[in-house]
Amino acid sequence: MLRGRSHPQIQLFVKTPTKVPLESWPIPDKPWSRIHIDYAGPVDGFNFLVIVDPYSKWPEVHVTKSTTKKATLKLLNHSFATFGVPETIVSDNGTQFTSQEFQTFCSSQGIRHIRIAPYHPQSNGLAERFVDTLKRSLRKIRSGGKGLEEALNTFLQVYRSTPTDDLGNKSPAEIMLGRPVRTISSLLKPCDSGILLRNKTKQNDAFNKRHGAVHRGFKQGDLVYAKIYAPNSWQWKPATVIEKIGAVNYNVLLEEGNRLIRSHANHLKTRFQKCCSSEKHPSPLSIFFDGFGLNIPAEVPQNVPANVQVRKGQPLDNEVDPNLTNDFSDEGQPLDNEVDPNLTNDFSDEEAAIEKPNVRLQTTPAVKEPVQFATPILERGRRMIGIKKNNLVQKPFHNRELYCRA
Repeated sequence: MLRGRSHPQIQLFVKTPTKVPLESWPIPDKPWSRIHIDYAGPVDGFNFLVIVDPYSKWPEVHVTKSTTKKATLKLLNHSFATFGVPETIVSDNGTQFTSQEFQTFCSSQGIRHIRIAPYHPQSNGLAERFVDTLKRSLRKIRSGGKGLEEALNTFLQVYRSTPTDDLGNKSPAEIMLGRPVRTISSLLKPCDSGILLRNKTKQNDAFNKRHGAVHRGFKQGDLVYAKIYAPNSWQWKPATVIEKIGAVNYNVLLEEGNRLIRSHANHLKTRFQKCCSSEKHPSPLSIFFDGFGLNIPAEVPQNVPANVQVRKGQPLDNEVDPNLTNDFSDEGQPLDNEVDPNLTNDFSDEEAAIEKPNVRLQTTPAVKEPVQFATPILERGRRMIGIKKNNLVQKPFHNRELYCRA
């Protein structure tokens, strides 16, 4: 005969036994190796898929209107694309987590899926606790007039950047990302940029050495050429520097179209102006001396040599100055530029001689110096006249002849 507590009917009404000692989940050895997931809500018709990493306490929250297995897998894939595929997923026994599609998804990704005991949310306490924190924080933030999405972003930024004792006085962002995230509070204490500065200097030195970079700067009002790019081509356009923006950028005004553009110093080069006031113009007849390989005199002599007769406005009589030497070869044969004595002179003045085609000119051979004057001499009558250089053509004769163009 059963007595007391051993009776089955009595045992059914005995108080719930004392709780067993709490067994916490083991701490993973790296971030995102095990994640705890759960759904929170609804809030204003929206639900939240909560994902918490126990190693770094980093939370991920996805807003959704649907909690089906298809929507759940889509949101998980979004987080996996950012942080990678975890080794273990811990969830409750919601229908979306117990479905065959979810089990197939975990098997294909090599994920171990652990489901907690039903009606014992403490087994998934990390996710459950965060759900409670999320709900209370959203109510407080939204009481200030912010919308649901704005309130959620504010909460996540503060939560991820707040240091905690559990993480060794570090924030979840420092553990998960390896660096603190910048927030408005960072303005109170600027971070140490010494390491970044050293790395930046090293990078700059390597670039400058490779490209042989040379410092080049411009001031306001400097005349420059700006490199203007077009499809598959570029060209230099004249411009003027308006102002310097930063260390290597400039606002320049293009002369073409009076257009203001911004250019990098690598796309600018100095433009030099022509200065013609003090420049000496060469003599128009210097072209003849260049063609003959002669030295150009500093000035063309104004005095006419004594062995050249100048007869202006007088009829010609085929008279040759006796002081001039004849251009005959050793055999006594006349050269190509010798005047035929049988030809009659039908030129009355200089202009008439210029109008005739192929009137031959030559420098006088009686001059002792290589170059005494640059005024051409007409063969017929051996008369010196002034002719524009555009009316003279050099012919490759051995006697250095010039032809007067009609």
